[in-house]
Amino acid sequence: MKTPQIDLNTVKEALKKLSFLKNNLPLLASVLLVIVAALLFVPTKLLSNRLKNTVTQQSVKAATDIKRLIGDVKEAGQAEAMEEYLNAYAQDPCSMETLMARTTMRELLSYRLFPDDPNETSPLLFDPFRRDFLAGVETMIERLGAGEPPLREEIDAALERSRGPSRAGRGRATDMGAGAYNNYPGGAGQGRGLGSYRMMGDMDRRIVDKLCEERAKTTRVYASPADLEGYSFWSDWKFEDWNTALRQCWYWQMGYWVLEDVADTVQAMNQSGSCVLDSPVKRLLSVGFALSKQGTRMVGGRRGRGVRRVVGQQEMPSYVINLKSAMATPPCTGRFCTEAADVMHFEVRVLVSADQVTPFIQELCSAKTHTFRGWYGDQPEQTFKHNQITVLETSVIPVDLESPDHGSYRYGPSAIVELDLICEYLFVSAGYEEVKPQVIKDDILGIKDDAN
Repeated sequence: MKTPQIDLNTVKEALKKLSFLKNNLPLLASVLLVIVAALLFVPTKLLSNRLKNTVTQQSVKAATDIKRLIGDVKEAGQAEAMEEYLNAYAQDPCSMETLMARTTMRELLSYRLFPDDPNETSPLLFDPFRRDFLAGVETMIERLGAGEPPLREEIDAALERSRGPSRAGRGRATDMGAGAYNNYPGGAGQGRGLGSYRMMGDMDRRIVDKLCEERAKTTRVYASPADLEGYSFWSDWKFEDWNTALRQCWYWQMGYWVLEDVADTVQAMNQSGSCVLDSPVKRLLSVGFALSKQGTRMVGGRRGRGVRRVVGQQEMPSYVINLKSAMATPPCTGRFCTEAADVMHFEVRVLVSADQVTPFIQELCSAKTHTFRGWYGDQPEQTFKHNQITVLETSVIPVDLESPDHGSYRYGPSAIVELDLICEYLFVSAGYEEVKPQVIKDDILGIKDDAN
């Protein structure tokens, strides 16, 4: 578009006609300003229209194209992201199955027994398993900082020293026939209770209290290897035949994993305590796989001696195949061994501070870590997580601190209770099917067939 040319002659003629304004300068100045403004307005208007057309054709159109392209790219990105999400969603069940299998992929006490080799017949193959089981339990007790109260002989000696010559002729104020102090059953092994604590005089009580309290200050929790079921079993183990020994090793391998989780729970609970007197878990009474006939158990809302539910005295852990082999009758989860998972029941009895019952249960059921070096122990070590415990039954019982079972124990100032738990442990079959002995598989199928 061409800019219009201004004719100067036309302007001159117009100025001649306006010569009368010479004598009126203010009016002349105003007229000149109007003329100049008019002259400037015309090209400016034309330039404005041109600029508007240019902006419309170039900038606005480009912006529209860019906006359209952004929309196309966004849609393509959404489709790509959706594809990734769908792929991840499709893989999620596989990942979940892998994680579940890893819960049962754990270190073995012996890498020479599983899977079973039909060509192996030497009983010597079972000795390393036995030794490692016993050493493993002793290590658990050691890392718990566990200890025991004073022995009967220690208390006798302390009282004898306190009496001196002046009291020796009067005899023992605590004599009760065969002996002043007697061992009473406590947990899986023999306890160290004082049978005559209630009968003691004030001086003897103070001496015993001092001795027992000093011992409590040197230990984190009361426990011994015999309180963990399996230690006594393997201490006295004798080889019978190959299949029996293989069954025993397999089931006690499962039991050993259970013991590890209980020990980890006690250690985590007591990490802030310095000794028994201020630790939440005071005493590990027992961890077992068969309900004892002794002790007290809440059943049907009643508490009393001899009402503990007993489901056959088992010599070792076993899978829960049906209702008869279950500790809890019936288990609230309704779970028994299937092709997908194997189930095992166990019992934990501990003395804890009264306000630590729920935290203990939560810690017992929390996720824990374990290592795995392959089923033959020849792979790089990996760290996995497992969370396989479910509490089926809970019993909380008050504790008589002056009873024979607790006479030589000191638990600190807080109120304590006995917590008795029946629990379920879940083993994902895919995790260890590769090494499960055939005799175990046959046993499970045989029991199921008999049940049917």
